[in-house]
Amino acid sequence: MILHIANGSILKSYLETKGISGQKIIAFNESMITGKCAETIFSEEFFQLRAETLQVDYERYNELTVTELEALLSHSYSEIILWFDADMFCQMNILTLCAYLDASNYQGEVHLHIIRHDFWQYDSLQDIILISYQINPAGYYEIYREVLLQRWPAREKYPVFAELNAGINLYTNYISANSDIRLAITKMVKENKDKPFVIKEINEKYPHYGIGDYNIQLIYRDIVDTIQLNMD
Repeated sequence: MILHIANGSILKSYLETKGISGQKIIAFNESMITGKCAETIFSEEFFQLRAETLQVDYERYNELTVTELEALLSHSYSEIILWFDADMFCQMNILTLCAYLDASNYQGEVHLHIIRHDFWQYDSLQDIILISYQINPAGYYEIYREVLLQRWPAREKYPVFAELNAGINLYTNYISANSDIRLAITKMVKENKDKPFVIKEINEKYPHYGIGDYNIQLIYRDIVDTIQLNMD
């Protein structure tokens, strides 16, 4: 049995309509760059904490994320194929999935396709794949602990594929108090730019982070609140 894991529901639908038939496809509807995570990946504690940190009602989180993951958690597969972008957002999600496979002692094959961010414009699956890797998940859980759980990468370069190393470096910057994105948003807030303008600018100027509107809004709100607090 083969399981395909897509970076979201839109890609899942694309894969279903572009020739992957007779094989299970699920979407990993998560944002691991946002907030806290638990030591035991995909445990009940993990899911409860993720829903809380994402500020999502647990029933909604269960519907979007947990239900999708049931196919991974409750069945055995000889091969797992990951379909993800090269940006930081996707790389941290890949890290989490590979860490889970490591921690659960998965013995099958793991393949990763790094895909075009504008995949929907292409008719062939082969046309959306930029590069492919065969991954050995061993060691990924320790990287997960250092990068996402402790939020303190221990090395400048890990023994993983290039896109993940780049993603870890970007994530280290992203969570810092003086990150490129926080500084850019702070500057725009002080220039009285409104939220839609800020979201558009960050999406256009920092596509390699891949953080999306929701995470930009979280940072924007935090910066606005901080500035207002300092003025009071």
